[in-house]
Amino acid sequence: MELQHFSHHHPLFFIQHHSVSCEEENNCFVCGKLIGGPTYVCNECKYYLHKRCAELELTPHLNHPFHPQHLLTLFPKSPYEGGWGCDFCQRPSSGFVYHCDPCKFDLHINCALLQSSIAPNFPTPLHQHPLLFIQDHNEEVNRDCSGCMKPLSGPIYHCSDCSLSDEFFNLHKQCAELPLEINHTYDHRKHPLTFLPKRPTHLHNCSCYLCKIQWEGFVYSCSFCKIELTLDDFFSPQTITNENHEHPWTLLSRQRSFVCDFCGTTGDRTPYICAICDLLVNKNCISLPRNILITRHHHVISHSYSLPQQDELCRICYKEVDTRYGSYHCNASDCDYIVHVHCATDKAVWDGKSIPEGYDERSMEALDESINWITDVIEEMSFGEITVAVEIKHAYHDHNLRLTFSGEMNNDGQCDGCTRTISTPFYSSNCNACRRKSDPWNMAYRCTKHCEFTLDLECATLSLTAWYKYDRHPLTLTCFDDSDLSQHYCDLCEYERDPNDWFYYCTECDNSLHSKCALGDLPFLKIGSNIDKRLFHKHPHPFTIVKNIWDCPPCKFCGEVCNGQTL
Repeated sequence: MELQHFSHHHPLFFIQHHSVSCEEENNCFVCGKLIGGPTYVCNECKYYLHKRCAELELTPHLNHPFHPQHLLTLFPKSPYEGGWGCDFCQRPSSGFVYHCDPCKFDLHINCALLQSSIAPNFPTPLHQHPLLFIQDHNEEVNRDCSGCMKPLSGPIYHCSDCSLSDEFFNLHKQCAELPLEINHTYDHRKHPLTFLPKRPTHLHNCSCYLCKIQWEGFVYSCSFCKIELTLDDFFSPQTITNENHEHPWTLLSRQRSFVCDFCGTTGDRTPYICAICDLLVNKNCISLPRNILITRHHHVISHSYSLPQQDELCRICYKEVDTRYGSYHCNASDCDYIVHVHCATDKAVWDGKSIPEGYDERSMEALDESINWITDVIEEMSFGEITVAVEIKHAYHDHNLRLTFSGEMNNDGQCDGCTRTISTPFYSSNCNACRRKSDPWNMAYRCTKHCEFTLDLECATLSLTAWYKYDRHPLTLTCFDDSDLSQHYCDLCEYERDPNDWFYYCTECDNSLHSKCALGDLPFLKIGSNIDKRLFHKHPHPFTIVKNIWDCPPCKFCGEVCNGQTL
């Protein structure tokens, strides 16, 4: 079966089950999404259309409620040089576009077709513009609700006027239809709470709950009682059950100060109580996972809401842990690792996944190839928004390592700031992992006991495990090689390995790889993440990190074909 589509000059042939390898990923030229399943193809031009997209009845001009000012014109190719972004969902696209040239307004096909579920303008006191009701947005809008600040799902209300000025206003249906006044949540005999689209302005040094969390959504307020409730407070159920606790939690409908038994932080909202266990907790702490894996420790750590009272320091922030309240700790018999709840669940060290009960500790390294279990941060320093680990403990050295410049320091001199003695000089030296010589103006981690152990910044951040596509097991970073000299070769590039350099090794398959062969030239770039377009002043659109494909055009800066990751 073949199809002559208006967007292409060759006939397209139908393939019922089209599948591609990772190296041959292709996108549909209509919707811009990854090709898969029933597909129309022109193999000669590498032109692909989903069957559902190829059979769409697309009009050349469209009067759309998202942009009632002008007709939108269908373009099979982008009217811009390079990619473009949809003005409704804000996602970049490379497919067909409905375009308004005077306003530079664009909709990709999936968002343009939402018009069938859009109701007429909905006037509301919640917003200065009328809103459009969208029954089903097909998960195209990847934004938070402007009322409750949670991700949008289900039926929503959308302001098309705000989209034109890059100010986005979207509401869940239930948030848009909230009552303008409710009875007092804590005491029905007092004043009603009034709905406010924006919370009242507080003093700059205010330490109330809303100021601490920098709340920007809707609130219910009583100015007489000085009470303000977020929509999260308003929607809080009276009881919550969770598999991590054997009894239900009951909302204590009273604003009070308390210390959360699960995380040890002070709360001043409405806590949940377990009367049987005599526990008060924040609502968000009820769903804390029992077992998690973090990048700062090589064992699974478990949550407990109390431990025998003793002096303990958090191994992430190195501040005291009050063991009367909740914390995460290691259950291994010879390990005393303990961390605050808020430190362990920080996005910088935890991927948000819980570890099931009955896990096999020996197989945990296969859960995430990017986890780095090999260093533990001892001390950090902040410079504006940047935090730097100035002292670390590396698994392959007995002493702590300190971040220093490679240049020489005066032996037994005195610091001009504190007059304390500076002993033992640091000289330019070779990294113990890769044997490269450090330039005097570069920084490296050096042993605090001055035993001449040095790691440059690149080697200090090597992950413990890596993956090799021809090996079904993870490869482990190895710092010594006592095998026969004839075996000192990389199994990927087949060049010789220096036996003194660290390498990645699979003991079961006897595969050895240079660290750069195992990790690539740019191991810390995350495929699919976005780069701020402000870094590239001459380009109007954001950039996305992608894997290079065989027919990728040359780089716009150097003119060479990219070899690996590209923007």
